[in-house]
Amino acid sequence: MDLAKEKNASNWLEHGFVVYPNAVTHFYVLRYLQWLIRGGTNAEYSTHHQSLWDIRMYESVYDAFSEVLGNQALMVSLNPKETPNIQGMVCLQTETMIHKSNQKINMCDLIIFDVERCHLDLDSDLDSFWFPLTMIPANIFDEVTLQERLQYWHAKPFRTHLSPLGSKLLGIESWETGLPGVQV
Repeated sequence: MDLAKEKNASNWLEHGFVVYPNAVTHFYVLRYLQWLIRGGTNAEYSTHHQSLWDIRMYESVYDAFSEVLGNQALMVSLNPKETPNIQGMVCLQTETMIHKSNQKINMCDLIIFDVERCHLDLDSDLDSFWFPLTMIPANIFDEVTLQERLQYWHAKPFRTHLSPLGSKLLGIESWETGLPGVQV
């Protein structure tokens, strides 16, 4: 185990959270912020905007959730019904402190935390400074929930490009035999 993984494991056990520095490139975070400034959150189907999927599909974000959850077959949590105890957020501000450990977190850093063990005060207005980004094991989805996700995806008025990883994170493609996924 390398030093970064040892530190992450130790921080997870002691504080209930892990920080992945520079998990997302500045380009994706700045493009997302620009979209927000233009009023992106009020748009119907905004959860499927390309800026959001580019962040979700970023390999280091996927790798971080895969490491914490101990599972490679993941799906992006798209609504509050799907939100588990292990959640993630990408920092959208230049710098802030995490009160639990006096650790600095910077723009583009990803924090994954256990809401039951770690009660973070990520500022009073989370939406202004953080992009909520949570992934969950793909095997928790039943066929009905998976179909609802895909109907919502197909109903959006704009085209979004998904990489092969993005198709799996949405549920269009299955991770492996026996796990949910609809071939489109």
